[in-house]
Amino acid sequence: MKKIVFNKNIKPIYIFFHEKDIPSELKFSKGNEINFPKNFIFEKNGKILVFLNQINNLNKLQKNYYLIVVGEKLYKFCKSGRYKLSFFGDKSLRESNVLLGWKLASYRFQKFKISKKPRVEKDLFHKSSDEVKKESECYFFIRDLINLPANILGPKEIFSNAKSFLKGASSKLVSGKMLKKNFPLISAVGQGSSKKNQPLFCEFKFKRKSKRKIIIIGKGVSFDTGGLNLKTGSGMSLMKKDMGGAANSIGLAKLININETDVDLRLFLCLVENSISQNSIRPSDIYKSRDGKYVEVGDTDAEGRLILADALTYASEQKPDLIINLATLTGASRVALGTDVPSFFSNDDSLAMELIDASQEVGDPLWQLPLWDGYKFQLSSTHADIKNIGDSMFGGAITAALFLSSFVKSSIPWIHVDLMAWSKSNKFSNYDGGEAMGIRAISNLIKKRFI
Repeated sequence: MKKIVFNKNIKPIYIFFHEKDIPSELKFSKGNEINFPKNFIFEKNGKILVFLNQINNLNKLQKNYYLIVVGEKLYKFCKSGRYKLSFFGDKSLRESNVLLGWKLASYRFQKFKISKKPRVEKDLFHKSSDEVKKESECYFFIRDLINLPANILGPKEIFSNAKSFLKGASSKLVSGKMLKKNFPLISAVGQGSSKKNQPLFCEFKFKRKSKRKIIIIGKGVSFDTGGLNLKTGSGMSLMKKDMGGAANSIGLAKLININETDVDLRLFLCLVENSISQNSIRPSDIYKSRDGKYVEVGDTDAEGRLILADALTYASEQKPDLIINLATLTGASRVALGTDVPSFFSNDDSLAMELIDASQEVGDPLWQLPLWDGYKFQLSSTHADIKNIGDSMFGGAITAALFLSSFVKSSIPWIHVDLMAWSKSNKFSNYDGGEAMGIRAISNLIKKRFI
């Protein structure tokens, strides 16, 4: 990127965290109300002023997270033109999040709109521009993919989009009889779908050679009816986003690769449509998994953990240094943490602490829930080795994680992320659509762990 020479045509943006840092000529009279997030940006003497003293009492994670909100608000506040960003008072925070928020506020999904809103030309300059450009490209890909409806985006379309986005990576596709033989649970979940949307297992390998191997796995249910345990209409309305784990895993793989982290990176995608037909799996059906365990289907709407189980077994066979899976897995996680904060589980305490630190550093929230072994009895089956759902209405995110953990070799560090993959409009943002979640935190973890 060429060096930018700032001049009078570039308007400065000053961000202040403490009142003591504000020059006297920029201070307001008492009549000006500062109220985050409603009213905290002002213009005075040709300068854009941002006052964030009201978020000083928050922890590092939330302050960094809200800097993205600041960037989104700035984008809407500023008119067309060129702007320069300057921080005062707290250099420990991730300044680049403001620029990321600015970029994200410019996002539009207008593929199915006849009348499209024109893009306003405005630029925000900061030393992190190149890094944020890479991040925002991954965010936009993830958002676009999740926002596509299921009549357009089925399993094979997810694969083709991933192949196009992950240029330079080699790919392998498993389907039909070979899928049934090698990934029987993936095959079973997808067997109720139409011929057009037959189940697939996809593997991507990146060209970088390294002794250290990371495998990322994404749950890609292009649409989830719930199967024979049919969802209600309201419960089904957002189920095009049930491939959000796959979308996020594709974006994460891209982010790790373009950061040139020294690892042998693999990406696995489990791609199915959970549909209803005479071929659909039934409650009480029993299937033999890739690792040999017999699994009883307690609920056909707990299909995501079934397809991940075979992929986790396959990943463990390759003896990687780290396995990460991302999935829109349980409503129980949303009940516990809401829609903004994904939960994560890990079989390695030190790895979990590193991820928490990485999350705080970049302001990309992930919150640890326990692999509470005392709940494992809920997965007991009378007629099979294990059941795919617990027998209690409590702790559903934990029992789902425990089910997955039974397919991971205990010696391999593993992270399971249970995410919403969707943003709902709120007081901070009016964006409603597919979302990237946790990918910057995980990328930061890998950058630090495999440096």
